[in-house]
Amino acid sequence: MKRNQTLHLISAVALVTLLAKVLGIVREALQARAFGTQAAADLYTIANNYTIYLFTTAAYALCVAAVPILTPRLQRSRKEGYAAADNLITITFLLALLVALLGVAFTFTPWAASLWDGEAADAQRLASCLRIMMLTLPFIVLTYLLVALFQSQEHFILQGSMSIPYNLALIVFLAFFASHLGLTGYVTAVSAAWLLQLGMTVPYAVREHYRPRLRCNLRADYVRTFFKTAAVTILTTSIFLFCYLQDTSMAVNLTDSPVSAFYYADKLFTPLTTTLIYSISTVLFPKFSQEYATTDPATYRRYVWGILRSTLLVILPASAVLAVFGTPIVKVLFEGGSFDAASTAAAGTIFSVYALSMTGFCILDLLSKAYYTMERTLAPLAVNGGILLLNWCLNRLLSPRLGGAGLALATALSLTAEGILLAFLLLRKTGSIRLFPLVKSLAAALVTGACLWFAAENILTGTEGKLLLVVECGGMGILAAGLYALLLFLLRQEDFLALAGRFRSGRT
Repeated sequence: MKRNQTLHLISAVALVTLLAKVLGIVREALQARAFGTQAAADLYTIANNYTIYLFTTAAYALCVAAVPILTPRLQRSRKEGYAAADNLITITFLLALLVALLGVAFTFTPWAASLWDGEAADAQRLASCLRIMMLTLPFIVLTYLLVALFQSQEHFILQGSMSIPYNLALIVFLAFFASHLGLTGYVTAVSAAWLLQLGMTVPYAVREHYRPRLRCNLRADYVRTFFKTAAVTILTTSIFLFCYLQDTSMAVNLTDSPVSAFYYADKLFTPLTTTLIYSISTVLFPKFSQEYATTDPATYRRYVWGILRSTLLVILPASAVLAVFGTPIVKVLFEGGSFDAASTAAAGTIFSVYALSMTGFCILDLLSKAYYTMERTLAPLAVNGGILLLNWCLNRLLSPRLGGAGLALATALSLTAEGILLAFLLLRKTGSIRLFPLVKSLAAALVTGACLWFAAENILTGTEGKLLLVVECGGMGILAAGLYALLLFLLRQEDFLALAGRFRSGRT
């Protein structure tokens, strides 16, 4: 695939993913109005964190683990590829079904009470929510393994688009039924809406003439590799989730930041961060395998470094902008109804600090996939284990001094430090690695962020209405983007100049 074609494909995937994420943010805004940061919101947050959030993260890891297995087999023979897909889907679906049934059977109120520091009646409501959400696991796993199959056939749009009907259905529910059916009704709707995501795979199955069949061959040569890779991938792809769970578990005892404030901060941070990063990795992950198979290891590492450097060209200024405008963004999207000014301040502060971890998140995601392509899992496993330990230590150190912001800062520092370490481990034996272009990008982003912060401090009063806030922040954001581009041009940043050159050649 030529570079311009790759850029166009990444752009298409990013746009579809962005649409889905925007709908997700609308859904979260309506949820904020319905439940605010009160007890019902905290109950939903805890139930979601320990079921659907964990399940989707694990299922995405299974998808990542399946792609390198299915892609070469589909290239050799569609029959061979479909047989492997059937086998992986059957085995994993049955395991997920067993786990879900055990989860429903053993989700008792005492366990829920251990997650909830509040009234006994609320612990019973939490247990009920957990049982309902447990039932989503088999459907989530099935959905993501089908995504892996069709992604291996270069249907990259599916992963970004499958949550569109899911979000639309929940938006309708929150707009018209949430006030009548309450928390239990919403939990049921969230669980049932996963069938819509599964339904999005049907047109692709028809197009590719895929008819799933039950197969269960545990002795197949790829099964052990799949589960070994999946086990490591679950940790590496869900590292932010685990840090977030550490944060929320410690936030229960804080007075300045309720658990639901972390929930809303995460529901902004994760979609905004993953829209670009996952769009790039979705398209390029299969290409990593092709590059690794056709070049020597040093050339492959330089290829990965070039991809990472180009991605950070966009991630660095985005991180600066989101960090400066964290509270205004939360105010515009969420404030209203049960979500008051205090909720905005708490969630906005956490979101601003989380935004500083975008660079580390990006490095970890792309370089972990580079390691999977080489069938090397020890380095990402060790590094991500180190993140959890470092985050726990920093949480203990910073939360007594900084409260909820300290917990978020611990996550940002941990992800950034470990991203740098993983990059060092991958590239340390590779010659001709050029760091100076990245230094230029970082310098331009820091200057842009500092100028934007100074402007926001002197322009924003905190009393603006939402429309005026959008106009003011939007204008400053456009000027910041122009300043960043100008600085890159003056610094002669190579990746920026190359990208501009390809854009001009594509227009002519």
